[in-house]
Amino acid sequence: MPHRRNRDKYQVLSQLSKDVKAEYLKGGPQNTEEFLPFNTLETLVKKERVLLAFQDTEIEQEKHEDLATWVVKSGKRLFLILVLLTRNKEEHLSYLEDLKNDGIDDSALPLNFQKTEPYYGFSVQGEEVEDRKKFHAFQDWEDNDLQLFETHQWPLLAPIFGVSTKFRHQLDRSQPLPYLDVARKPASSGFFGEVSRAEIHRAHIDPQFLSALGVLDPESQGIAIAIKKAKDNEDLYEFFDKETRNLKTLQEIVSPHLIQPISAYQRGSERCLTFPWAEGGNLGNYWDDYEKGRQDLGSLRWLIAQFVGLFSTLQILHEQNCRHGDLKPENILWFKEYQGLGTLRIADMGLSAFHEKDADTKKRNWKKMSTMTPSGTSRYEPPEMDDTRGKGISRSRQYDIWSMGCIMMELLIWLMYGFKGVTSFRKKTLHFWTNKGPDPKTGKVSYYVHDYVVSCLGIMEKQLKGNAAYTALLRLVRERLLVIDVSENYVSSPDHREIASVLHISLMGIYRSCETQDDYLTSVDLEYPSSEINAAQYQSGPISKKDELLTAPGASQLDPLYVDKISQDSLDVQITVSDGDEINVSKDGEIPRLLLRQPTIVAKTDSLSVHETTLSDNQEYVKFPELTAISLPPKIVSLRQDGAVVGIENGPNLLSIYVDYETGSDIPEGAQLGLPKLLNQGSPEQFALLKEWIKTCDATHEICRGNHDGGNNENHNASTMPTRLVELGTTLRIVESASIKPSVYVALSHCWGKLSELERFCAFNHNISHLKEFIDFNSLPKTFRDAITVARGIGVNYLWIDSLCIIQDNKDDWEHELARMEQVFSSAYCTIGASSSKSSLQGFLNYRKPRACIEIKPSDKDKKTLYVCPNIDDFHRDVDLGELNSRGWVLQERALSRRTIFYTSTQVYWECGSGVHCETLARLQNSKAAFLGDANFPESALEYYRDGRQMLVQDLYERYSGLAFTKNLDRPMAILGLQERLAKAFKTQAAYGFFGTYFARLLLWKRHDTKWMTRIIQRPGSRYRVPTWSWFSKVGAIKYLDLKFQETNWAAEDFINPFRRSASFSLGRASAEKENFYVTFDEGQDFEVIGLRCVLIGRDKIEGGLENMKYHVLIIHVVSGLSGEDVYERVGVASLKPEHVASEGSWVDIR
Repeated sequence: MPHRRNRDKYQVLSQLSKDVKAEYLKGGPQNTEEFLPFNTLETLVKKERVLLAFQDTEIEQEKHEDLATWVVKSGKRLFLILVLLTRNKEEHLSYLEDLKNDGIDDSALPLNFQKTEPYYGFSVQGEEVEDRKKFHAFQDWEDNDLQLFETHQWPLLAPIFGVSTKFRHQLDRSQPLPYLDVARKPASSGFFGEVSRAEIHRAHIDPQFLSALGVLDPESQGIAIAIKKAKDNEDLYEFFDKETRNLKTLQEIVSPHLIQPISAYQRGSERCLTFPWAEGGNLGNYWDDYEKGRQDLGSLRWLIAQFVGLFSTLQILHEQNCRHGDLKPENILWFKEYQGLGTLRIADMGLSAFHEKDADTKKRNWKKMSTMTPSGTSRYEPPEMDDTRGKGISRSRQYDIWSMGCIMMELLIWLMYGFKGVTSFRKKTLHFWTNKGPDPKTGKVSYYVHDYVVSCLGIMEKQLKGNAAYTALLRLVRERLLVIDVSENYVSSPDHREIASVLHISLMGIYRSCETQDDYLTSVDLEYPSSEINAAQYQSGPISKKDELLTAPGASQLDPLYVDKISQDSLDVQITVSDGDEINVSKDGEIPRLLLRQPTIVAKTDSLSVHETTLSDNQEYVKFPELTAISLPPKIVSLRQDGAVVGIENGPNLLSIYVDYETGSDIPEGAQLGLPKLLNQGSPEQFALLKEWIKTCDATHEICRGNHDGGNNENHNASTMPTRLVELGTTLRIVESASIKPSVYVALSHCWGKLSELERFCAFNHNISHLKEFIDFNSLPKTFRDAITVARGIGVNYLWIDSLCIIQDNKDDWEHELARMEQVFSSAYCTIGASSSKSSLQGFLNYRKPRACIEIKPSDKDKKTLYVCPNIDDFHRDVDLGELNSRGWVLQERALSRRTIFYTSTQVYWECGSGVHCETLARLQNSKAAFLGDANFPESALEYYRDGRQMLVQDLYERYSGLAFTKNLDRPMAILGLQERLAKAFKTQAAYGFFGTYFARLLLWKRHDTKWMTRIIQRPGSRYRVPTWSWFSKVGAIKYLDLKFQETNWAAEDFINPFRRSASFSLGRASAEKENFYVTFDEGQDFEVIGLRCVLIGRDKIEGGLENMKYHVLIIHVVSGLSGEDVYERVGVASLKPEHVASEGSWVDIR
């Protein structure tokens, strides 16, 4: 029986009941189903509110605390149902303890009831009625109360979709759907059913799934989804169940180009699947709506990149023995996003099939494992479907390859002729293949690529002369995708339709060429050539053979190793040495001591030619096109050999001599272990090399490890982590380091480049919250994408990128992060240096032309094969003089990093405290420049500059002053981290390019050459406002006066070192004594002589005699201060004779 009181109503419970009902929303397909949003449930059932409600019940006071704790944890919905049962003079909440003791909580809901005595409840969650647990706590309830319990429970039980642990939901007919809006008409329909757009309440999508939906507005209550509703047809129920099982499996496959299903549910006769909604529609809609994209190079690169991603997804699916089975433009959805064009994703996996792992088509047919799904859209079906239809024969994964070939041909037609061209082409072609009926003798039907398709491809190729990218795509379609024959075991074969993994690599090569080669990708705008396409042209045989000469440009993995194999008989050349002796290259292929004693060789500008001294008719030439860059005049030159490197005496290195890295320890004299053919960019093999470098460094270089301990996250210090990092999980996003466990991270050092506002991808105040939820990989600049690829490749889950991890338009955040640069790079597991990229758009995992190589095989099998290649191991040229190192910010990034992976246009280099390692496997030493790679900077630098620490500072600042900045205002800030590190090492203070210990010496700087310096207009209100006596205040390279520290007396009585003043003294000023002087220096402006003064900084010691003695002074100029007082600014520096400097002066401020 319910509890009653002798008063009109339960005020607290009644008010809570009203509050609950006030939060109900109308939902469902017809907008008639009431539901309580899940987030509101959390708000309504707070512990303090539960305790207050208990005061209105008969529940014993001492039980309130424990029972309220249970409610908040396990019984929120049950609590509200009992509250909703409250009526005048009657409440049911007092039964809560009985229900809890009977084992009832929210997980038991919904409940149904036995409607005849004895009353009991049972959960409808059980599969079979007899298995359902019975609850007897309701045996004293009245029938009306039981009915109200059932009624009140449903609004509280709207499902939450997208939960990783529950894909399929079996819903009661009365259970509401949390849809805020459902379109009245379906967006599309097909054989299995129809697809409609709906908005689901945000709280009813699992938070972890929101990023997959591209939901970026935290204020948005409704989230757009697609509801695919199956037709109410018993014959289709089996296919719905199969599609549900397939989609659940697909949830485990992570790819940005594969749509992730949200959930499946059945409610009564309704069987529905839910997916993210693609606001852009599909690929066909993109072609129809975005014609201007055909002329925009950025859009074209995006589109090709999307197809690279689509083939990557196909590769993943096919490696899981899954095929799609219905690929067409309508099943490639266009997800528009807030920044960039968005992403194309493969959708509608309803016809997909998963088979046994490693069970190819031939094996499945042998086991009679026939395909049970119907075929897809007939237009994009491959020809083998016509032959096998109805025979119960399994379909190959190469079904998808043909379909993609059809789609890519239509893509090319759109790129060249627009959507009208696609429409015209479709009118002429029902399929992309044809047959000529059965053979009269054998009865076998032969299939061919459709005559109209062949003719169209031929005319397109003629019109595309000079357009490398489109021609490469066309040949890919013709030679590798629209191929009749298929392999039974799904392997790459020149006689069969290609497989997805190879096509992915080929498309990636085309895309890289588009990114790196000027004029490789150009737009085309032509009229569709209907009259020129000869539909009567027949192809005499199937175009199923691949022409090896038509390899797609840029497809590096498909290119053969460029090696000229030299037989022993042809290897009989002579080298003349300086003393007249002759050394023959022996018949066994071994070069005796490999070019001893300064051999001479003929060098031409277009080749390197080794020849006989007699210049006989049988002269042999071996050409290395790469050597053209040396540009030597035709003449006799002397060569030198250092180990396995041959070069010009007093000139550049020319050749490297290798033995294969599999040779082991038995290496011939004059050769080295190495890689004549570099590894493919971004390949597993290249990442294996990087990880081996890291592993060796971790194991043997204690100084390089810092606090990383071999990448062990547990030993990483949280206090040294950057404020923010990019998390490289399934979802890319920015995370606050304080919210994650201490972890290793990689830092990116790169050039921003001269980019427009639209081209920059940065964190700003307006988008940082979005970036913390989701970052679209394909919207990122290529350098960022490549850095993510490398970080993932070496097994690191976090990445620091300045433009994403610092809020660029937040002054406070920018200055705070600027002060932490020293920690960011010194604490990084390693740094990636994008040395070959001039901007963030260019990337660095780009195609590299294979290196020329001569393979010398000895006739003696016991001898090792030698490889002779152009020498490319030049760290100074590729890194020190590279584009990246010309930028101002990069100097400190390199010096502060414990170890760096440099990606150059030539090869990859690894720099750490032990030296430099090359991708060719060579090891280099870098003398003076090596201190920048010192893992514990500046220790090795101090060892190098034994004669004075001030010389290190001078060299460092002279180098830094000549570097370039996109914003000159960054000049005083881009070295703060390095300055802080040096100040710690010197145990002194530092600011504005000065150290307290060497303040006087560092004042004596001047412009480096005849070019005038220009003043930097200071940022108003900045804490980094720079005084004029610092070269930070001007643009241009500097050098210091050529003084010897121990031979100069510093005039400390004539100026006050600001580092020795009290803490309240502003470093923006210095005090000095002014003296008459008549010379003008520094900037290109005229001064009134009367306004010029000088400040004595130092004088030569008099050991050399008074006649040679010089006074070293700053030149200053009077200006008016804001309050009208005279102040001075630095305008130059000079070394003067004593008689040119007056002996008296007065104190002034220099700002």
